Amino acid sequence: MRIIYLADIHGAFARVRELLSGTDAQVYIIGGDLIDRPFYTQEMSARYRALQSRLALLQYRFNSGDTGIDEFVEELLGRKELPADIRRDAAEYRDSTIRARRVLQQKYKVLESILSLKGNSQVFCLPGNYDMDLQYTSLHGRDLHRHWRHAAELRIAGYGGADVATPGIPQKYCVPYRADRGMSEMSRFFAETRPDIVVTHKPAHGVHDHVAPMGEIGSTELRNYCEDNTVPLCLTGHIHDQWGFKEIDGTIYLNPSNFGEVHRPNGTVAEGGFFYSIDFQDRQVSTVILSKLVRGVAHDVVRYLSRDDRWVEKITDPDRFGALLRGKNHDREDAAGSSVRNEMLRNMKWFFPGAEAKQRILEVSEKVGHAALEIAKQYGASISLDFLGGEGPQSSREHTTLDVVLYVRHAEAAKNGGSIPGDLMIRQVLEKCPQVRILDCIDLDEVDRALQEQDYECYAALRFAAYRAFGRTLAAGDALSVEERLNSVRAFRGEIEGTGCAYMEIFRNVAARVENMKLFDARLRELGITAPEAFKHKIRGCFHGGIEAEYKKAD
Repeated sequence: MRIIYLADIHGAFARVRELLSGTDAQVYIIGGDLIDRPFYTQEMSARYRALQSRLALLQYRFNSGDTGIDEFVEELLGRKELPADIRRDAAEYRDSTIRARRVLQQKYKVLESILSLKGNSQVFCLPGNYDMDLQYTSLHGRDLHRHWRHAAELRIAGYGGADVATPGIPQKYCVPYRADRGMSEMSRFFAETRPDIVVTHKPAHGVHDHVAPMGEIGSTELRNYCEDNTVPLCLTGHIHDQWGFKEIDGTIYLNPSNFGEVHRPNGTVAEGGFFYSIDFQDRQVSTVILSKLVRGVAHDVVRYLSRDDRWVEKITDPDRFGALLRGKNHDREDAAGSSVRNEMLRNMKWFFPGAEAKQRILEVSEKVGHAALEIAKQYGASISLDFLGGEGPQSSREHTTLDVVLYVRHAEAAKNGGSIPGDLMIRQVLEKCPQVRILDCIDLDEVDRALQEQDYECYAALRFAAYRAFGRTLAAGDALSVEERLNSVRAFRGEIEGTGCAYMEIFRNVAARVENMKLFDARLRELGITAPEAFKHKIRGCFHGGIEAEYKKAD
């Protein structure tokens, strides 16, 4: 049996997808720190960290260290005699914490949609100090924290988290770490389950755990358990530069280093991509391979082979091994293309191909623009239109279908027409331009409401931001002024673009695993989301495998 183990992925979900598609193992284990940050933008993350730091200092001054920071914030909000700026910070921190939980849930849904693509393998996840307790997320069925699983004849058990406060991560949602306190929760759990493979985020004391200037910070409980019991394999992470293979008294300890990119304290970036392949024979480890994933290709770096009751190290890639040994990057390129905006545009291009309009599309576009102006004049309602793409044979000028999104203020239209004439407007456009397909209609009043209330979950605002970033304007109308207001709150736009991008990624991944729209909708309901009709139109032709080729085209 082969197990692939990786840790500290820190939001590198696309890289996880590459690993799953490019490797073959019966079991995959991800050992903690699944998330990089609980927001989509640096602005929101920096603001939250600053609030967290200010309030922690205030908590110290108030001598309220016995309670968590969230309880302290609620206490501040109830004290009306405090200065307005303190209560304002407390309210912002509380609201941002709620937002952080929603983003974390969305990111775990994206990861679940990726892990589900590996349907023939078991895939397990352990939370780290960056993570929520996974039992409250879409990953609950894969959770190893205080759970054990059978893989063939082996029993795998895990204990997640770490005894550190991670800046920028909401403390109230972090997985609780109740270990290293004598006969603690972790000790009791492992004693009850007696696993063949132990998975923890925090390393064992004295093994892959040195942090300057503190020294060895690993778990004494974990080390004692492995020494006192028969544990063939202990998988850990957490301390990225303390990677390696070590065998002590019959237990093999492995830390693969970080799989996702990680920002070091000195401002540099550690490239990541490292993982272990572990082969078992007769319930014992027979071979261990440290590999590195580089642009979708796995490169073996060093092999550990069992020979005559001892382990032999064989370096297979001296350059990459040497770079890792020195803490240097070897394969990292400029990651400028990995922003939320670029990722969203990549997804939009996949859903709405043909944005590079040919002459025929330009001709039809002009007609659509004129039709929109006529309808606006007739009904007294501002009409905006964006061109999303064209479908049809590239060589054909007569059969290209133009995909368009319509923006209208329903309240304004209702005043002038007695009822919301959205359908009538669409029919008028289609009569004048039979090759036009209006895929979506956005109420600009709803987008304005979301802007005013900072509603990050408004579906109309999510779609509006995506369409306006990608589409070509045919009739500007009020959409232009609404977008200007959206751009004036850059962090808000970045956050809703992140949410929209997450949903599109989920749509694509789920479509690759199901066979029809009924199953697709059912799977989305399990994840707690729905897909707009405009996106369902594209998805209908891409079920169960056909999506893979489209992924490669878009990338």
